[in-house]
Amino acid sequence: MRTDPVPVEEASGGAALGMFLRALRNRCQPQEVGLSGRAGPAGLSGSGAYRRVPGLRRQEVADLAGVSLDYYTRIEQGRCGEVSGAVLTSLARALRATVEETAHLHRLAAPPSHRRHAPAPAPLRPSLLALADAFAVPAVVIGPSLDVVSANLLWRLLVTPPGEPLVRSVNLATHHFLDPHAHVLFPDWHEAADATVARLRVQAALHPDDERVQQVVRELSGASPDFRRRWSVPQVRGAAHGRGRVVHPRAGTYTFDYETLQTPGGEGLVVASYSPVPGTGAQDVLDALVAGHRRDLGGA
Repeated sequence: MRTDPVPVEEASGGAALGMFLRALRNRCQPQEVGLSGRAGPAGLSGSGAYRRVPGLRRQEVADLAGVSLDYYTRIEQGRCGEVSGAVLTSLARALRATVEETAHLHRLAAPPSHRRHAPAPAPLRPSLLALADAFAVPAVVIGPSLDVVSANLLWRLLVTPPGEPLVRSVNLATHHFLDPHAHVLFPDWHEAADATVARLRVQAALHPDDERVQQVVRELSGASPDFRRRWSVPQVRGAAHGRGRVVHPRAGTYTFDYETLQTPGGEGLVVASYSPVPGTGAQDVLDALVAGHRRDLGGA
């Protein structure tokens, strides 16, 4: 397991494309792509050749994708420059990438021509800040770095530890990996961690010049071995939607389906909603949280 922080260059651009391809190649087994060789316990393949690394060799990927070994090697090493969509699709097919993984390869291969710091963000429109409040379920508006810029009352009631002031500003990634309360809040902590890293990976590819995104990656790769291990594998599933659970110590378990929607306007904001799953008692949890909040405020 690597112990050094993930270099910022690995969050986006050619280095990230190479890292993602290597991880897909290491995951893909020869028998999955119709090759007779299969690495055994001692690394001896069925063809009699020793495999020094898990998964496919670069030559095998190049042959399957119909490109030269030299060209594929330069892509994987981040030395190739622009890679065509047709080549990326061929590589994805050769590596048995999922639809989400294929889309991510294309994102990584289309960075800005040169790096620059993102300009200072313009003040957010009041209508965007109020967007989460329009939902009748827990909802947040988050930036590319997974900073929560707006959250409705239901979301804040759900994630705030009992007896503490309601959460307003938090980074979803650092909260999940560095805040001990996250292990109480998420009974399926490992699955939620995978989804959090997947979401951050997608945002890093979409916003390669956003210094705040890179800062979060640097911070977590240096502070959390759990994050570092997940960042090193090609996981982008669950980035846009899925199902999960959170546990409020007083109100109980809230089972939800989450969806994410990109806002128009170019701000890079995403609206995430967490709808109660019928038949799980999730709506009762929300009702209990609202009733308790009203009592705390001295209302009816």
